[in-house]
Amino acid sequence: MKAICAGLFVLAFVVTAPGVATAQGRVPHTESTAVGLDAGAFLPSADALDNAATFDLFYEYYFMPRTSLRIAFGFADPEFTGSDTRSLRQQALRMDVNYNWEGGAWHPFVGAGFGAYFVQLRNNGETVGDTETKPGFNLGGGVEYFLNNNFALKGEGRWNQIPKVRGISPSGFAFTAGVKTYF
Repeated sequence: MKAICAGLFVLAFVVTAPGVATAQGRVPHTESTAVGLDAGAFLPSADALDNAATFDLFYEYYFMPRTSLRIAFGFADPEFTGSDTRSLRQQALRMDVNYNWEGGAWHPFVGAGFGAYFVQLRNNGETVGDTETKPGFNLGGGVEYFLNNNFALKGEGRWNQIPKVRGISPSGFAFTAGVKTYF
């Protein structure tokens, strides 16, 4: 009996959920939220650092349909040029304000924000000295492509400006692609 009730509940949800999503109208809408994951390349401005992979997890809240507040956690670990063991790891906690334009399935956006950048010199996977926390800001933009009302693919480019750590600039461009789901 429990299995039949659970099956009926799932069937009712599957049948009614698309109607509820459609009733919400455009996406994003006021008070909607989204979560996502980006991956890409970090291109440091310092000649002493090589390009590296970068990853971001984020949560976004739309206080208006076109304007959102995004909180993101990012990670990059560029190695020093010519070294396989030394790197300048960056972990960022950022807060951005983004503005997007309605374009049907395509939504271009621009944004700016600030954050705390936790920077560590590393050698053979071990931290060398203390982790330094630096304030920073970023500017960027990109585009989202909506596959449906709840799911989008996105591409983004951002400049991250961070003060020097032990004479080395951890600033640079991040180019990412990712996925985003709306609630």
